[in-house]
Amino acid sequence: MRMDDMGRIPSALELTTDELLMLRAILARSFVPANQINREARLRLSQLGLICKVMGGLMATPAGRIVARF
Repeated sequence: MRMDDMGRIPSALELTTDELLMLRAILARSFVPANQINREARLRLSQLGLICKVMGGLMATPAGRIVARF
């Protein structure tokens, strides 16, 4: 992610279909064990600031909630 992108929320159009589906699955369940999500997609969603790792699992960030709903 470039520094000038740090202050903006990515749009759903910037995600692959699989990434968007994973983000929506995480949001629907509120918490997903980290090992249930594809590593590459997990890293990308984390770099975009859409998910965060907590206590061995993944949760959607506020930005992730916004993107997953649109």
